[in-house]
Amino acid sequence: MSVVGVDLGNKNAVIAVAGRGGVDVILNGNSNRQNPSLIGFSSNRTMGEAAGTTAISNYKNTVSSMKRLVGLSFDDVRAQTEMARLHGYTCVKNENTGGISIKAQLADETVVLPIETIVGMMVGHMGEIAMKAKDGVAPQDWVVAIPPFYTDAQRRMFLKGCEVSGVSIQRLLHESTASALAYGIFKDVKKEFVADKPTSVMFIDLGQSAYTVSIVAFEPGKLTVKSCHYDQDLGGRDFDTVIAHWIGKSFASKYKGVKNPMDHPKARLKVLAAAEKLKKTLSPAGVKEGRVSLECLLEDRDFFGTLKTDEYEKMCAPLLHRLEAPIRRALAEAKLSVPDLKSVEIVGGGSRVACVKRTLADLLGLDKNAVNFGLSTTLNADESVARGAALMSAILSPRFKVLPYEIVESQPVPVRISWDGPASGEEEAGQAQDSVVMFDRGSNFPCVRRVTLRRKGEFSVRAAYDGEGDFLPTGAPKEIGEFAIKAPNGEPVKVRVNVKADIHGSITLSSAQMVEEIEDEDKMDVDKTASNGEEAKASEDGEAKKKKIKKTNLDFKVIYPIDWTKKQFDELVEKEVSMANTDRIVRETSDARNALESYIYDMRDKIHSSLSNYCTDAERDTLSRDLENSENWLYEEGFDAVKSVYVNKLAELKKIGYPIEERASEERSRPAAFNHLKEVIEKFMKFLSSNDEKYSHITPEEKSTCRSKCDETSNWMYSMMEKQGDLALNVNPCVKSVDIMAKSRELQTACNPIMNKRPPPPPKKEAKKEETPSKTEGNDDTMDVDPKQPPPEVEIDSETANSS
Repeated sequence: MSVVGVDLGNKNAVIAVAGRGGVDVILNGNSNRQNPSLIGFSSNRTMGEAAGTTAISNYKNTVSSMKRLVGLSFDDVRAQTEMARLHGYTCVKNENTGGISIKAQLADETVVLPIETIVGMMVGHMGEIAMKAKDGVAPQDWVVAIPPFYTDAQRRMFLKGCEVSGVSIQRLLHESTASALAYGIFKDVKKEFVADKPTSVMFIDLGQSAYTVSIVAFEPGKLTVKSCHYDQDLGGRDFDTVIAHWIGKSFASKYKGVKNPMDHPKARLKVLAAAEKLKKTLSPAGVKEGRVSLECLLEDRDFFGTLKTDEYEKMCAPLLHRLEAPIRRALAEAKLSVPDLKSVEIVGGGSRVACVKRTLADLLGLDKNAVNFGLSTTLNADESVARGAALMSAILSPRFKVLPYEIVESQPVPVRISWDGPASGEEEAGQAQDSVVMFDRGSNFPCVRRVTLRRKGEFSVRAAYDGEGDFLPTGAPKEIGEFAIKAPNGEPVKVRVNVKADIHGSITLSSAQMVEEIEDEDKMDVDKTASNGEEAKASEDGEAKKKKIKKTNLDFKVIYPIDWTKKQFDELVEKEVSMANTDRIVRETSDARNALESYIYDMRDKIHSSLSNYCTDAERDTLSRDLENSENWLYEEGFDAVKSVYVNKLAELKKIGYPIEERASEERSRPAAFNHLKEVIEKFMKFLSSNDEKYSHITPEEKSTCRSKCDETSNWMYSMMEKQGDLALNVNPCVKSVDIMAKSRELQTACNPIMNKRPPPPPKKEAKKEETPSKTEGNDDTMDVDPKQPPPEVEIDSETANSS
């Protein structure tokens, strides 16, 4: 197992693995398919479900909603809006990049870490879950799903944060594209698409924090993203917040003089958790009302309330109204109407809310009396993104052989490349302008495009999002980066600037080349064409010289608004390794403490039950006293001991307990060992008494050796059985099962070669030589042959014939 896809949601993360049998979602240690996207800091780091158990009590040091803050500057409007919704942990401005860092307490030390490294920790934790589930095999090929509205800075910093944790990602895949791939690749196997008429499907994804609508056209072996629109600030958490504010106002009105629990971080977390449960209660069809119960919510006050479904839907009306705009924009851009769509697939946890499905059906003109109001639920709402990412990873991985499947992505925001005015004369191909939209919205990536300029010395080329249209997230800066290129000084030269939209959708400078035309010294006829396709030019003496293009790579530097230097990156990697080592020590110490605690409880019960017959009164009293002392020590001064102390304590207890356990174990295993030895002896004795022809080649001396060994082993066995039978159960055995098995092997080693001895080969027949009669004078044995009679039959031995 090495090919995985990760859906790092704002609330939960899901990891899927691609294998020969398809795609499977990996269960964590608690057999759950979803893992809370949380990182907790205390004596060590906790992640996922481990962080979720202390999320409320340790709210000041538990990081959530990390996905929303990646790659943003601290002063960004989006960052400020998101930080206002946080649940207690502290965000500070990164002194080096101007981005967002998290301030937390880790083992009595204040640590300040970039939010991107926190994301990398969570992705790395998903890899640990996969590794434990797959027998220690670590993932090697990763595809991680991201929101389609991520800007270039967010994509780059997401990748760098994962790299700090040692995760190398093959591709960042849009969540909407991942869902489409999970849908299309399996439908394609069923031959549901035709080549001459693409099948259009709308995917509506209402996750925990964002709302996305995309339209994808499917053909056999291919999907094309036609349009993708979103509302980055509309998600399932907003529907929870509506209920949470209702609880807060109801609580404040019930208890006069007590402040609203939504203004208290710890109480707010309790309210939001209860609000989410109430939302799920009100979602199924036919539910008229739901109840909420919160004990000791704030200042030892309880809250009990009932919310009707109709009232809840009225409170959600402003949110439901925002569902329409992305749908209309997506249809308009794809130049389609609702009847042109084969189906409308809904994914994301927020899509389960009944009023959301009803509103979507109204907007699309679907049959509200049908199941799910006419909306399709082919995909698993929580797992489709992870499954699609795993399929993408399998397509990219060299470890899998997958049928060709083409994915035509969509650049979310147009990218404009600009440069300073021309140094001399006009630009190549008549370019008089100082900028051009190099990557249009909807263009596929990865791809490389270039612009040719005439420059000398150092000059800059800048990449920025185009200001036209409303595709850029609200408040996002337009600047992507600046490419500083070093051309030769002197006369202006042609410089090809190759700008690349890579596989992640990030903009970078692929290369910068100086282009020179030179003449080859090889002469050729005037009428011939040069090898590079350009006509040869005649020289004064009537001969021609071949025209060649020489390309020289130029040095350049890429400058991004938010980035880490190599030194800063190395420091973050070093810090991550240090924290991982601390986590390992804490984990091993915890395991040692648990082992000691388990042994104390286990042995305390056994010496009075299953092991009571195998220990003496003195041993029982001594072990009971030591167990009690160890238990008292463990829960008092020994609770914060180091690993070696727990290991030594356990070893001291086992010095007394192990002999007792060994007696019980030997009592259970010894009869089977004796029986096995008996069977071996009987097998060889049966051989010795056999008159079978196949043993006739074995000599009496060999049989005597085997018989002596069997008698010796049999005498030893019965002697040991008699001695052991005279011993009490609470006395160490005189013979162990391992000794008996060793005796069995010794007997077999001695007798098996004799019993299995191969018989000697049969003797070869001696060849008989025939003398050929010859007709000589004085030979009375001469035989006259009548030519009229048939010749006499002569039998010739085969060996003799061959030798002659």
